[in-house]
Amino acid sequence: MPARSYRPPLRSLIAFEAAARLSSFNAAAQELHLTPSAISHQIAAVEGLLGIALFARVGRGVELTALGRRYHERVQRILATLEEAGREVANASAPDVVTIHTPPSIASKWLLPLLPAFMKEQPGIEVRLTAETGRAGFSWDVVDLAILYTDAPTADGHATPLLEEVVQPLCSPRILTDKPIRSPADVLDHALIHTNDNLFSWKQWFAALGLTGYSRHRGIQIDPSHVAIEAAAKEFGIVLESDVLAHDEIASGRLVAPLRETAVKRGTYRLAWPSGRPSSPSAKLFRDWLLATAHERHGAPRRAARRSGPAGRAR
Repeated sequence: MPARSYRPPLRSLIAFEAAARLSSFNAAAQELHLTPSAISHQIAAVEGLLGIALFARVGRGVELTALGRRYHERVQRILATLEEAGREVANASAPDVVTIHTPPSIASKWLLPLLPAFMKEQPGIEVRLTAETGRAGFSWDVVDLAILYTDAPTADGHATPLLEEVVQPLCSPRILTDKPIRSPADVLDHALIHTNDNLFSWKQWFAALGLTGYSRHRGIQIDPSHVAIEAAAKEFGIVLESDVLAHDEIASGRLVAPLRETAVKRGTYRLAWPSGRPSSPSAKLFRDWLLATAHERHGAPRRAARRSGPAGRAR
């Protein structure tokens, strides 16, 4: 004859745990979307199986008996173990995802060209990229990492310098054939590409060099920065832009910097992550890879760059 089982159905244990935790059959019924009579029925089934009273009536409510408290402690641990086991199995079967937020230009001109190398190294990690303008475009609830163009502290997360931006005139080498640029004043022989994305305007650049007589010189307004860089490569004119954003164009020779001595350090891109929850192993791996790649391509940024523009400005 098989031994007697003291194992109630799972639904009965869930009903008992809720009623014990809330000290109320009615509250347990609301939480589990059942009727109070259904909760009472499930608990009566457990009591009948065990042959003990788990609850005592106190006024209009209930409270656990001494044996009920002992049983509740064990049941809570068992249900927590089941929950943890289910979460582990579900996470093991789900894709390993890292979500990163970046400004549009840094996504297009810097991060996207790098991602294939990371995906080749780590084929089991899926990177999801959101490229939106400003801090309002993301929440740490759904983002693991963020690249922010700011020198301000990150109040709700950790941050470390990723890239230091240097701004200088850039143009296609073809436009220099007939009109070479040997001094800052020579740029006025060409069309200037203006962009609102850039925190350092042509007017500021001329003023910093002590050149007078500059007004809204002939040229073209193009936004955002990554489109302005492409326009310069296609010989629309000279753009005052970031060496970080134009890295590939400079490396390939599509753009040149005719006045390197006028380059100005303007700001810092920081890699940030939330402080309210631990980073996943995949997020840590991607974070370390980004920092190492940035260092390899551009050198190590200063730990504290001077503030040169509004915090969190989109690039």
